[in-house]
Amino acid sequence: RGVALDIGANQGFFAYALAEVADRVLAYEPNPDYALFSRIMLRGKAEVHKLAISNTSGRGTFHVPISKEGTVLHLAGSLDDTHTKLFPKVRHYDVQLRTIDELGLADVRFIKADVEGTEREVLDGGRATIMRDRPAIVLELLSGTHADPGAVTAGICQDFGYEAFLVTRESKVPALPAIASLGSNSTYNTQYETRNVLFVAK
Repeated sequence: RGVALDIGANQGFFAYALAEVADRVLAYEPNPDYALFSRIMLRGKAEVHKLAISNTSGRGTFHVPISKEGTVLHLAGSLDDTHTKLFPKVRHYDVQLRTIDELGLADVRFIKADVEGTEREVLDGGRATIMRDRPAIVLELLSGTHADPGAVTAGICQDFGYEAFLVTRESKVPALPAIASLGSNSTYNTQYETRNVLFVAK
């Protein structure tokens, strides 16, 4: 059962579910509003840390766009400000950055990362942990934030020694041909109901 990491925990829904199957769940969320909500929701279920996980440590800027109507788009918050340039206003938060490897964790069995475009940086900062423990990995790569999710998926498979799949209600299908068939960087309005790619060690 081991340790599960929920990186980009948002309001804590994923971490809440992981608590049913993992011995220990650590949730990481740099957005101060969501980190507070997650602490309340996950009390007794998971450890919540107000940190951004990336490929370096120190301080960074977390960007949260605001719509033309004034709605704060917390779900689009990211260390990468590329997609926030589409919005008229953006909130900026100074956040602490850490890498997975720096956390000093043992027996990591599962990693989920939904960080709006910096998923690869999360893995690069956890290379030693991933190569040692070979956890299953779920990354949100098909929501439109990655210009070429196929290339990101292929790179992870090659560099870390993993296979990639899209999980549907009926089965799991090889991710690379499925992503190529989309003709888009998103599964929106396609036969695939997930935006996540599952990586399993070879």
